[in-house]
Amino acid sequence: MQRHSSHPKPPSKRYDEDHYRAVYRDAPYYSTGRDWCDYAPAYRYGHSARDEHPDERFEEIEHQLARDWLRRKADSRLQWTEARGAVEDAWRQYDEADPAAHRGH
Repeated sequence: MQRHSSHPKPPSKRYDEDHYRAVYRDAPYYSTGRDWCDYAPAYRYGHSARDEHPDERFEEIEHQLARDWLRRKADSRLQWTEARGAVEDAWRQYDEADPAAHRGH
């Protein structure tokens, strides 16, 4: 049976941990002394939050995202002010993978 690798799963529905793991230390929001275990929950949260709020803009619900970060951060040491950039980055990456999927971004 032939595999159809030319039709991969749409990127907008898939969380790409390898991408974020490769770039987080070079991101403008990276805080010295933090590691992947701190940032991974923020990227996952941004990706899932975008999926949960398909018709809203990040800025419109940022206060809700900040409040929910305490519940969603798992073992991350990041406070919302540190996590915000990674959450927003994942939110935007989700949109860029499939721009037609969301009107408000």
